[in-house]
This record gives sequence, C-alpha cells and structure tokens, in this order.
Amino acid sequence: MNLKNKSVLIVFLRAPEKGRVKTRLAREVGNERALALYKAFVQRTLLAVKRSGMDHRICFFPADRQALVKDWLGPNHAYMPQRGNDLGLRMGNALSAAFDQGAQKAVLVGTDIPDINARHLLAAMDLLDQKRVVIGPSLDGGYWLIGFHRKGFCPDLFFQVDWGTETVFSTTLEKCKAANLSPGLLPALQDIDSLEDLQAFQKNNLLSGSILKKLFSQEKSNNI
Repeated sequence: MNLKNKSVLIVFLRAPEKGRVKTRLAREVGNERALALYKAFVQRTLLAVKRSGMDHRICFFPADRQALVKDWLGPNHAYMPQRGNDLGLRMGNALSAAFDQGAQKAVLVGTDIPDINARHLLAAMDLLDQKRVVIGPSLDGGYWLIGFHRKGFCPDLFFQVDWGTETVFSTTLEKCKAANLSPGLLPALQDIDSLEDLQAFQKNNLLSGSILKKLFSQEKSNNI
C-alpha cells in the first residue's frame, strides 16, 4: 500500500481462534460465546472504518495467521502481520511501518469497543491537524485508539508500559509530557474484557440497533 501523503487507519486484531481471544471474558462465559462476541466486536469496528471512508489496513496477530484472518474478513482489505515480542512493540512497529511508507497521519484502533463509530475515527484524524498525537481513553484506564502526525511520532510511548492494566493511559500521558507532546483526547469509551464490562455495557443500553444486540440478548438469557 502506497501511503505517501495519506492518512491511514490501522485495525489491530487477533485471529479468530477459540480459546485465544477475549480470554478473561471466556473464563466467565465460555470460549464459544467469547469468540462470537469478539467476532461481533471486530465487525462493528470494521463497519465504522468503512463508513469513515478512510484507507485502512488489518494488522493481525499471530503473524502466521493471515490465511485464517483473510478467510474470515475477505479480500477487500490490506493485511499486515503484527511484529514484536509484546503489544507495545507491535503497535510501535505498525505505526512506524505506516510512516516509513509515506503516511502523513496514522491512527491505530483496537477492536474491543462495540460503541465505536465513524465519527470517532474522523475526529481522531481531524485532531491530528492540530495535535501531533491523539488518544482515545477507555474506561478501564487503558486506551482504545492512538494516532500520530508523522512529525510527532514518538515510539517511546510504547516502551515500559504495563499493558492490560489500569495505568496504561496515565503512563502514556506521562510519556507524552516527557516528550513535550500535548495529546488531543477523544471521548472515553467502554471496552469489553470481562463479564463485568459486558454487564456494564448492557446496563448503559448502548446496544440499541447495533449488530451486537442479538448476541447480547442471547447472553442475557443465560444469566449473563
């Protein structure tokens, strides 16, 4: 993909393998349901990406699962494996690759936020006209999106972070300050990693009209 002077969305996801996605949630709802929910989350994210109209690529993990991911999501995407020994390295490498290919703005988004929509993604790109970095915090203390203007790309934001903890966002803000970066912030959204997250999401009634409604209704009928 030639990204010279373009903006690109990088969708970070895992191959749809039972027992290897949404593992915290799976311990409470079972591997089958966790996989079904995960697939719905991904489709929700890709719907937002499609509606945004922006160039995008699927950045998948593990690196040897391209055939499985492409069979699942189809041929109408650019695919790139995640590279690195931990999440921070993989994110930093994906963004670095986009800038090496000429991108002016690159935004990386996860797939754990069922309430995501195209407006969030467009807002992230718009903020990068004013800021060098943009972050979408999640309610659990992490973040669901991070992006940079090429002039402000700072790989240091991905080192020495306790990924998967409630300190990810605060640590990243500290690193921004140390790098003299003032991030633009998007709304804080609920990600889904656990049964508690799922229940909170249901309680807030954010599912009306979404592609997840049927799945979550099935879960509710099973005391979830």
